[in-house]
Amino acid sequence: MRALQWSLVALLVGVPGREAAAGPCDALQALRLPQATIRTAHVIPAGTFVLPADAPRVSSDFFTAFTRLREFCRVEGVIRPSADSHIEFELWLPTSAWNTKYVGAGNGGYSGSINYYRLAEAVNAGYAASATDTGHRSAVDDRTWAIGHPEKLIDYEHRAIHETAQKSKALIQAFYDRAIARSYFNSCSNGGRQGLTEAVMYPADYDGILAGAPFITPNLTDLTAFARRGGKIVIYHGANDTPQPTVDYYNGLTETLGRASVEDFVRLFVIPEMGHCGGGPVPDFGTRLWPRLDGANSIFAALERWVETGSAPGSITALKFNTDGDPASGVLRSRPLCPFPKEARWQGPGSRDSASSYSCVTPN
Repeated sequence: MRALQWSLVALLVGVPGREAAAGPCDALQALRLPQATIRTAHVIPAGTFVLPADAPRVSSDFFTAFTRLREFCRVEGVIRPSADSHIEFELWLPTSAWNTKYVGAGNGGYSGSINYYRLAEAVNAGYAASATDTGHRSAVDDRTWAIGHPEKLIDYEHRAIHETAQKSKALIQAFYDRAIARSYFNSCSNGGRQGLTEAVMYPADYDGILAGAPFITPNLTDLTAFARRGGKIVIYHGANDTPQPTVDYYNGLTETLGRASVEDFVRLFVIPEMGHCGGGPVPDFGTRLWPRLDGANSIFAALERWVETGSAPGSITALKFNTDGDPASGVLRSRPLCPFPKEARWQGPGSRDSASSYSCVTPN
């Protein structure tokens, strides 16, 4: 408990935590955080996590190999920033080989559940990771929970993601007794909107944001504070998923701030032949947190490299593996993805399944 108390004090006064190994998981339950209660904190042995029966099922594009999960400390809590708030969140912490980074996960649709798939892929790659139900439990297409509950609507729109990030950072500091090196946000659809909202309203929460197919709203345009502190944003949108609102959003930023200023902290990729957040014949381009891919083949790793070294993303070589989701099975197909406004153009006569047959060009 002395280590936990020291770490929380260090976090609150801005003193870096001392170097130490991960502390006891169950001790986190005694940590006192403003407007929050830690309900449980316990170690999940490797390969034993069971997906809750009420968790939404997803496509194979998401991480689902829960039987191959490493050991982690699972923290479950509730945040109540208002009298009508009940924000459930989970934080997963690798018990060994933490890479000193934190990843926040977003939600699809109207949320209503914990995104266990993003938690699992992150912790398996060495990150501490959090997710939230944004303050209600429902199906992703249900919004009746908001009727007569303005505070719950505020939680859904922005407060839950922010509060989860804040509470998670305090818990991470206490558990590892050291500061987080970098913080990232990674999600698509409503999660893309959540990421951009974070950048506008809470620019200190995350250093890098990967926002897929964001639902664009007027109030997502003031990114000056996020840019000023050195934050980076990578946006992607499927070409078969009506990307024009996202393209218009990006073009609006360049008209307001100037292209050079925008390209200093924002990149947009329109993914050929891809639908909403995935699907289609497009190879994998690294939205999942694969521990073995680098910035040349992973859009998330490219964001990390940009934040941590200043090297902005150029073209990304998307890969199709012989066995979906298994880089060790070898590459079946590769294709370049180009930062907007450039697009990949086949140069021939090489194979259309080889990235070397394409060039990134600016259309007329």
